Amino acid sequence: MGWIAACVLVGLLLPLGAMLYLDVLEAKYQVKEQVEKVEKLRREIERKNRDKQPSNISDNPVFDRLRRSVQVSLPRPEELGND
Repeated sequence: MGWIAACVLVGLLLPLGAMLYLDVLEAKYQVKEQVEKVEKLRREIERKNRDKQPSNISDNPVFDRLRRSVQVSLPRPEELGND
């Protein structure tokens, strides 16, 4: 009696496991497609931003950088020596 129940149980669980496996494979394929679409859009946006000509100074990324003050030490006139 136990062997019959075990065979029935395995007979029911194998198709359920196979369906679950196929669902996982399908979801994996769909995720891969979506990731490829997102990557394509990201590359397209980056290409547009890179090729875009700035219309004014605030659009130019070069001017978005923080500016550091540059200190230049100049000698005092009395240190130059009056020859």
